[in-house]
Amino acid sequence: MNSKNFLKHFTVIGLGTIINMLLGLITTPIITRIVNPNEYGQLSIFTMYSNIAVMTLCLGLDQALIRFYYDKKDEAYKKKLLHSCVKIPFSIFLILSIIVIFLYCLKIVKINISFIILVLFLLYTLTQLIYRFSLIVIRLEYNSKLYSLLNILLKIFYIVIVISLLMIIKSNYFEILVLSTTISAIICLVISIFSQRKKWNFFKKDYFRENIKMNELLKYSLPFIFTMGVTTLFQAIDKISLSIFCEYSDVGIYASTMSLVHIFAIVQTTFNTLWAPMSVEHYTKNPEDKTFYKKGNQYITVIMFFIGLSLMLVKDIFAILLGEKYRLAAYIFPFLIFTPIMYTISETTVNGLVFYKKSKMQVLVAVGACLSNIIGNVILVPIIGCKGAAISTGLSYIIFFSLRTFLSNKYYYIDFKLKKFYFLTLIVVLYALYNTFIKFNILTIIFYFLCITILVCLYFDSIKEMINHVKKIIFRKEDKIND
Repeated sequence: MNSKNFLKHFTVIGLGTIINMLLGLITTPIITRIVNPNEYGQLSIFTMYSNIAVMTLCLGLDQALIRFYYDKKDEAYKKKLLHSCVKIPFSIFLILSIIVIFLYCLKIVKINISFIILVLFLLYTLTQLIYRFSLIVIRLEYNSKLYSLLNILLKIFYIVIVISLLMIIKSNYFEILVLSTTISAIICLVISIFSQRKKWNFFKKDYFRENIKMNELLKYSLPFIFTMGVTTLFQAIDKISLSIFCEYSDVGIYASTMSLVHIFAIVQTTFNTLWAPMSVEHYTKNPEDKTFYKKGNQYITVIMFFIGLSLMLVKDIFAILLGEKYRLAAYIFPFLIFTPIMYTISETTVNGLVFYKKSKMQVLVAVGACLSNIIGNVILVPIIGCKGAAISTGLSYIIFFSLRTFLSNKYYYIDFKLKKFYFLTLIVVLYALYNTFIKFNILTIIFYFLCITILVCLYFDSIKEMINHVKKIIFRKEDKIND
């Protein structure tokens, strides 16, 4: 994919994410004023466990789909690959669901939830499982318009359903949140599969001539079972720690803050959606070209840190939007910003592990980051609660980035100028610490501009290239309009 096409897809997905963000900014404050932090915390735990289940059930075959998709251009091959990757997770889910319902109905195992919530959990997990593969195919085909549309529709359906039910029923808020989340996901799954019905029509056996080696797929994917499981635990340990050491209300406040951090997904989601398939495709065609990855790393570093610092500066505004019960969110926000920053930048430095199919090394990354987060949460959460969970999570993502980069460079070395990257990271960590414990004042603004100045000095050449690139695009558009 050339830079022109990349910018085209980036713009389409970016616009979709912006709309999604605006919808979230409008509706999240409405929902948080109706629903107590307790119910919001329960919903967060519900979706967290569902995500853990999906990650485990995928068996890493979602990653295998990305890695092997471009090995052949034949559509029959791609259809067979999709079928091969989906059938095992789907079969395992059905077997486990029957066992769980059987154990629940016979009261052999006591589960402290209602039968309705259990059914919704299984239904939501199945939906998310299939939807995961569906979205990956959309990304791999660079169908950015459909991808953006689905993200917008998911948000719109959820907003319409949840607000309507909250206004009509005015009770059982947790059940309403779960039901709304599940129904909106199902609708988008149906739309996504229908739009790609040729690829999902497994009843028409037009791909039998293709020979997919399941042992090769599983050899690459199976290490991801443990990796994804540990990674999901790594991502969930903060909420688990809060639920153990604190109250559900603390989980709710923390989860609401995370929903604000997800606004940052305007860049993270857009970039990651395109980068994963694009980097694999580029390596397949031109494995010796490392300049492509260097520039991608430098550009996204500038963008992510600039937006992250800017969001830290205005964190109090976001907290006000959530409502008085959620004001603590302003002090949780700064370190949670490191989650999208470090994850997104690490996507540009993990290339070696992906290209050389070193999925086993991903296990070390997950274990290292998870252990650091567990230790951090156990130490900090009992002392400073939500702030401790946020600090531990933010620092653990820096370790996550470091492990990914170090191990990747052992197989496919790229000079990412890490000294200046870690210097900038240290400066931003200090700024985050200040914003975590000190109320907004004039020094908050002064320190912000100091951080931005350091960012510009360190990455001046990259910023200059980005500005020139944008100018070229603008002038080209103006020339077309004049013509």
